[in-house]
Amino acid sequence: MLNRKINILSNYKQISAMILLCIFGFSGVESAKAQNAGDIMNKMNDDQRTGYLAGVVEGLAYSRWLRDNPSNVGMKCIYDWFYNGGIDLQRSIDSWFDRHPDKPAGPLLFVLIKKECGE
Repeated sequence: MLNRKINILSNYKQISAMILLCIFGFSGVESAKAQNAGDIMNKMNDDQRTGYLAGVVEGLAYSRWLRDNPSNVGMKCIYDWFYNGGIDLQRSIDSWFDRHPDKPAGPLLFVLIKKECGE
């Protein structure tokens, strides 16, 4: 009986600690949000931008592979589009992002990929 009461009280301590952490612990932390095209173009240097875009493309390619499995044709198209596109592709992405600075990067890249590789 006593052990049961101790367990109940210890659970309340944990909940109280979590509530206090939420109230006071995260007060200085900016909330997470999707990176929009304006952030990518204005706040990232070339290396950061390339790495970020490669990560988004990786996610879109993997998503395509999961949908099309066992075929990897769509995933290969996405990889070829991004990694073999060269400077012309980079200019196209930059121009697209400059036209839509308030939109998230993922959907903007998806539109460009869809033109080249279909859905």
